[in-house]
Amino acid sequence: MHSPFDLPDFMTVTRPSGWVQSGERWDLWWNGRSVANIVPHAMLGFRVYLDARKMSQTKVVAAANARQARRYAERWCAARLCPQLPLRDAVARLVDTAPEACSPAPTLSREQRQQARRLADAGAGEVARIKQALAVRKTVPMPMIRR
Repeated sequence: MHSPFDLPDFMTVTRPSGWVQSGERWDLWWNGRSVANIVPHAMLGFRVYLDARKMSQTKVVAAANARQARRYAERWCAARLCPQLPLRDAVARLVDTAPEACSPAPTLSREQRQQARRLADAGAGEVARIKQALAVRKTVPMPMIRR
């Protein structure tokens, strides 16, 4: 069931995640920002720009081919963004395109689930009340004003 506040599909913005290609450029997206990008280079093969640090410095390295560049970027960024995880798991989380992979949903307690359910029910009641009030306003004819 759609609520009147739902936006059409073409108006919703999806946050990119994982590798996204645009032309010859590859971007690695994590948590709503591009942490690495790969662009072809005439002399070096591929240039890799890594920006997964908290500082504003970008590390630039060269790679022989796109596969090598992607693998290096994945490992370098995963080691810095998820230092608490083993490297293999960190890379899997980083390149996973599911939005849930970047930020796992917190587990709610029983009381929190009840409160969320009560808020949703109250919100649905308010929306129904507002729709009813607006429906009455639509049926009342507007007076014509002549000048």
